[in-house]
Amino acid sequence: MAKRKLLLFCLLSVLTIHFCHNAIAFPLVKKKHKHKKEQTTDQPAPLTRHERKELKKKEKQERKKEKSERKKKRRDERYASHHKSVVVVKKRQEFVYPPTVMKPRYRIDVLAQMYLDEIKNDKIPEKGQAGLAFYEGLNIAADSLKRAGYSVDIYVHDVASAAENAEQLISKNILDSSDLIIAAVVSHDIDVLAEYAKAKHINFVSTLSASDGGVRNDQFFTMIQPSLKTHCEWINADIARKFPGMKVGLLYRTATQPDADAYGYITGNDSDRLSFGKLCCNTIPGKDSLSRLFDSTRPNVVLISVLDPMAADSILKELSRDFPATHFEVYGMPSWGNIPNLRKDDAFPNLSINITTPFNIERSGILGHYIATTFHRDYGGTAPELAYRGFETMYWYAGLLRQYGTVFNNNYSDNAAAPFTHFDVRPRWDKDGQVMYLENAHVFLTRYEGGAYKTE
Repeated sequence: MAKRKLLLFCLLSVLTIHFCHNAIAFPLVKKKHKHKKEQTTDQPAPLTRHERKELKKKEKQERKKEKSERKKKRRDERYASHHKSVVVVKKRQEFVYPPTVMKPRYRIDVLAQMYLDEIKNDKIPEKGQAGLAFYEGLNIAADSLKRAGYSVDIYVHDVASAAENAEQLISKNILDSSDLIIAAVVSHDIDVLAEYAKAKHINFVSTLSASDGGVRNDQFFTMIQPSLKTHCEWINADIARKFPGMKVGLLYRTATQPDADAYGYITGNDSDRLSFGKLCCNTIPGKDSLSRLFDSTRPNVVLISVLDPMAADSILKELSRDFPATHFEVYGMPSWGNIPNLRKDDAFPNLSINITTPFNIERSGILGHYIATTFHRDYGGTAPELAYRGFETMYWYAGLLRQYGTVFNNNYSDNAAAPFTHFDVRPRWDKDGQVMYLENAHVFLTRYEGGAYKTE
């Protein structure tokens, strides 16, 4: 531990279309045909049989013509009503990046919350373990990059420290010479850092938080952890593709803001391909409530937009227990990976549970084995997932800098250097067509069945 502490302090110190359609309506004036008798003093001569026949034929033709004209008028009116408003699909904002700068050596600043000021008995507080694991992974990557001939200086800042928080780093101009800022920080630091990085034209990458921090109109801010909205949109698309035309049972909650947000994303504008039968689950529903939503004689698709793992586990138990002879194809939230029962073969025998995940670390491969053994040698113990993610983030972004320079945004599709994840970074737009930020939209799907699981 003394070696680890010394290593930490040494490294931290340096290291649509606009379419206008004028309402087209050509109202046809219906001609009124009145057959008035000529007013004469003499009585009209009686019509012959042939003349009466011709008159009836003419009247029939007139009525047919009037009927046709009425139909055409109604048709034109409906058309005009449908097109009377101007249809506008707002054009997406166009933005141009400044020219990139190629350098012989690049500087990367890494911001993480490690709480090194609160170390007691050579032990970092629990709240700093995530940031520490991320740092340890990128430190392994830094050694690999050095051996591969990369020219990169990495500076690590403990933003949980009063001397190195986001405001202090900015006010002291510490980040001014940075070519890239990688941050494993919580949401309340994101907007401060994003505003600064945008003004300096420095790419700022948020790695751990799925929150955008309220950032808008910033093409230099990238979230590589997909947002909850992206997960929900992906789930909707996957259900629509695999189960076209099937009614989906939606079990939702509104008691917490994250659950309410998930419900809104699922039932928003992008859900028009799905038909939902909805049941509010602010309290755990009983069998009677659930039975009105499902058909117990056939397989059912159910989407549960409840993020809390304990509450979700209770709903899954209710489904499995109340309908043992019914198979459920369940779609859940990305937070469900922490439900222990998913890995028990007898917990949910009649449920197939699909969970979206942002990352899928292949630990059994050559690179995964290298990270595991290096971590064990340098830090002891088993490498946590965040160590792998720290390694991947540093390795991929160092490759982008080396290949494309400081402004690599137009080349985000090049994810060849990313060890595990096929990142799909793209702009996220608001409803008015304005860019908000860039976000990784790549999502994995993990399927749990009978205690076993498979990620695709």
